[in-house]
Amino acid sequence: MFSYFKSAIDNIVKPASFFVIDEKRFTRDSKFSFKDYVTFFCVNKGTSNQADLEDFIEDDFTNNLETITRQALSKQRVFINPLVFKEISKEYLRLIGYNRNNHFFKEYKGFRLYGGDGSDFEIPDFEEVRRDFGIKDTPKYRKPAMAKFSSIMDLLNGFILDGIIGNYKQAELPLMHQNLDNIQDLIIPEKSIFIFDRGYNAMELYTHIMSINSYFIVRLKDKSYIDERYTIKENDSEIKIKLTKDRIKKFHNPSLKEEYEKEEHLNLRILTIELDNGKTETLLTNIFNKEFQIKDFKELYNLRWGIETNYNTMKNRLNIENYSGKKRITIKQDIYSKFLKYNVFQHYENYFNLLINRTQRQKGKLGLFKVNQAHLIRKLKKYLPIMILNPTPEIIRTYTKNLIISCTKSPNKSTKKQTTKRNPKKQRKFNLNYRPT
Repeated sequence: MFSYFKSAIDNIVKPASFFVIDEKRFTRDSKFSFKDYVTFFCVNKGTSNQADLEDFIEDDFTNNLETITRQALSKQRVFINPLVFKEISKEYLRLIGYNRNNHFFKEYKGFRLYGGDGSDFEIPDFEEVRRDFGIKDTPKYRKPAMAKFSSIMDLLNGFILDGIIGNYKQAELPLMHQNLDNIQDLIIPEKSIFIFDRGYNAMELYTHIMSINSYFIVRLKDKSYIDERYTIKENDSEIKIKLTKDRIKKFHNPSLKEEYEKEEHLNLRILTIELDNGKTETLLTNIFNKEFQIKDFKELYNLRWGIETNYNTMKNRLNIENYSGKKRITIKQDIYSKFLKYNVFQHYENYFNLLINRTQRQKGKLGLFKVNQAHLIRKLKKYLPIMILNPTPEIIRTYTKNLIISCTKSPNKSTKKQTTKRNPKKQRKFNLNYRPT
């Protein structure tokens, strides 16, 4: 498994000039090359630049690396295109066979499930950063230093297929269209279902997904397409959504706009799902296969919650909001390199979970077991730099064996969370601090 990570780095950084912003940089021979800089950000431990540099040099047992200062690192890194880390991540997924039919990766009735969503990331609160991300204060209010992160994740296997960092107030839909364009070589379109929440009610998004022969499920707002929904009497029915001039006018993609200007409506499927608390939610989809019943759509939409747990792992386990620079380009480098690390971690986690449960079944133990996330991340941060910098068969064999033994000997047993019925307090009819005069 380690070889995929090293090969992904080697394959992408070979044409180094493609990811160097200034063609005059990284030209002369140096013991700390462009590849070394990129590798450093791929495997650093996320403490401080100085501490990470010292660890990186110490992890090189061959002593081939030249010691550099954090000032030199800060000076050179601004000439590294952050997209190099996204390309390494995509190459890693290709090398592990993710873009092909592969039984190692989980599916739902033969489909891969993807969740699209955005999250607000805290960024360093410096004037230069605020200016770069378009954060403008008002006379009475200083806005928080935040950026928008839009991504598409595999809900069953945990991988981030694509992520884009944008300005805090940037609209999520244009970013999601970019996400979709960026993942075409990683998915099997006709076996892909994209699941969205209420923030993605948009005709152009539906048509974009349909144009690549994929499927979508989106939760509707209460007032979305209210005229068309008025005539629907069943919980599972076809619906024709009119392609009015006002709706077509909102399209930004010229080819999609031209194509659907000729159409009168979109023929879709609408479902009303009853939740456990008695409330209902409405889903819109282009999946007409009757093998997918209402209970399936309820389960599928609930799986979208996986994207929230993935964001939690990135923020609280991998510390994706811990930055090592104060410029837009360095913030992008930190975020994109960490979601690369997240994909590597996720692949190891999936593999170890499979290995652990197979071992537990042989022992006659029932239930679902999982590797300890925090322990696995800690060990990967320790072992991966050593294996990357010293790729000898003996070192790789030794550290891989240590990693497997360490991460599989004490797994966590997954237990179903108990749901407690809430007893909401009655709303007071008066202010508790009110004093009659």
